[in-house]
Amino acid sequence: MLPTHQQQSARKTLVAALPSQEKSVLCAIKCGFAFSWGLANAIVYLLTSRFSTLMTGNVLVLAIETRHWAGEDLRFTASLITLYVLGGAVYDALSIKFEHDGGRVLRVFALPTIVLMGVIADVMQFAMGSCSSMSSSGSDTGEEYEEKCSGKYLSFLAPIGFLTGIVTSYLSAHPDGIIVNMVTGHMKVLPKSLLVRIIEGNKSSSNLRKGFTSAGVTTTFFLGCVAGSFLFEFVRTSYSKGYFTPIFTIFSLIMATLCFLHYTFCDQFCFNYEVEQNMMEEMRKNMMINRNPRGRKSNIVDEYRKSLLAAIGEVNERNSIRVLSELSEPTGVKVKGGEEQPE
Repeated sequence: MLPTHQQQSARKTLVAALPSQEKSVLCAIKCGFAFSWGLANAIVYLLTSRFSTLMTGNVLVLAIETRHWAGEDLRFTASLITLYVLGGAVYDALSIKFEHDGGRVLRVFALPTIVLMGVIADVMQFAMGSCSSMSSSGSDTGEEYEEKCSGKYLSFLAPIGFLTGIVTSYLSAHPDGIIVNMVTGHMKVLPKSLLVRIIEGNKSSSNLRKGFTSAGVTTTFFLGCVAGSFLFEFVRTSYSKGYFTPIFTIFSLIMATLCFLHYTFCDQFCFNYEVEQNMMEEMRKNMMINRNPRGRKSNIVDEYRKSLLAAIGEVNERNSIRVLSELSEPTGVKVKGGEEQPE
């Protein structure tokens, strides 16, 4: 068995070779991640002047609070960063322990924990009355809202830091994963792809596709922030009136669903492509041994067409036909629309 780093490298190469339709599905899922992160960051920032996923910004806030020794605010910011690191470390430790069964780590640990963290955040907010403008006497005062939306009352957001660490570590560790909760690196990918295409004359579509993927991630993150700023008004009103608002439960369910879809689709696409490549290699070997006269229909094509379709399923028949077309050329047989035609 190959060492882990070689397996990861081989897997990344396999993902890069996937057909464009499969890559488009994975790109759409990544944009879903980016939109969700943008929405969550907008709500958390408008509530707390901190970020749910952008730890660079939180480190800056922590430094300023340390300068002024802001007490409870400093401890809250430090807890967000610490739980982010801890969530990622726990996921990474389990991934290393079960390095040959990444799906098990995702299903048994990551997905349930992501949802649990969202539920805990909402329950803590409701139980503590965080960001509520209702006083103990039941009156609605603006001063009460300001007091309950700072310091220790914001600790209900700490589980979101743990959730973020898990999801970010999953994406960064996955062969197809890219960081979608920050857009700094993505903003320069498309310009660089265009410059390489213009200056070096590189017409490779894969390089340009990376640029458009990063542009899509940046755009959907921005749109998520805009949506979050609108949603914040509803969240603030609901919090101020003391209503139970399961906003982070919904967010965690979306994150868990996206992680599951990303892993499932990527794994299935890679499996189909691996089977296709293995079958193609086997067919090449057999056709070299049993090459038929020019113009004669190949029984080998019939035999392996059935086994190929059975192996990778009817959903991938389009790719099967393409492979058979390539393989049948040495025998003088061309495959069009699933039927063999002699030259």
